[in-house]
Amino acid sequence: MFTYPQLTASEQAGLPKLIAQPLAIPNKFEDSTHQLFYCPTDHGDMILKVCNQATLEASPFWLGANHLFAADFPDSLANMHATHYFLKKNGTLTIPDFVAASARRFVLSHFIAGKDAEAEQITDQWVIQLAEHIATLHQCINRKWGPLHAPQFSATQWPGRLHETLVYLVNQHGMLMTDPLVSQVLAHTKNIRETEFVPVMLDLRWDQFRCSELGDSGKHDLVLIDIDAFVIAPRPLDLVLLEYVLTPPQWALFKRHYMQKHAWPDLHAQKPCYQLLLFLMNILGERDLSQWMQRI
Repeated sequence: MFTYPQLTASEQAGLPKLIAQPLAIPNKFEDSTHQLFYCPTDHGDMILKVCNQATLEASPFWLGANHLFAADFPDSLANMHATHYFLKKNGTLTIPDFVAASARRFVLSHFIAGKDAEAEQITDQWVIQLAEHIATLHQCINRKWGPLHAPQFSATQWPGRLHETLVYLVNQHGMLMTDPLVSQVLAHTKNIRETEFVPVMLDLRWDQFRCSELGDSGKHDLVLIDIDAFVIAPRPLDLVLLEYVLTPPQWALFKRHYMQKHAWPDLHAQKPCYQLLLFLMNILGERDLSQWMQRI
């Protein structure tokens, strides 16, 4: 009899029956907050994500997401069915079908065959698909921000909570508040004014996507396979993150297609604060703050 790795008998009771022993998928990063398993079942191939509590407690990313947005991870795993539904309804990218989830423990979803997207092999077609997806999500405008399914904070709370979170993360990193670059950015947070908030994937990187042939067209489509870090956040934060992820030519292409649905906002006022936030959350692994701030 085959069993799902790391799950209790009661957790496995309602899951699809395994037809072979699951295979562990090596983590791409030392601080990965999940262990992945490929699971052949009588309902098709699945991917099991089991939460790694020990890694999570030391994760700058989740410390920041939970402190600023009240993301409530990993308890929020219990709401993954709602996140799947939201993205299928409001996004344009394919996502794996949801099967089951449990708070603080695991997510099980259908496996989508294809090739993992790698930053060095990104096509213009994928950048365009990403731009269409982001632009469509940015049409879901909220006046409040916070967790994806229950944004609770008002616009007036944004600068204060952002400042508190930056101070918290600076302390977590062991950095000095007196560092000229840090102190300058912290002083600037009180001037930030945001009025519109949209769905944002805080950990958007190319390794969260796959390339798959879907349907009869033979078209190579971008598939979003990791969706547990969505929150409601200021639109400029999403765009600052994307400028880091994309190369300059990709950024120009993204911007051109994005602007078919949205006017481009002025990012000048907010950019330093959001750059510092993303750095402290270790979004792309950069260790040198000065270099990070100069990259975009």
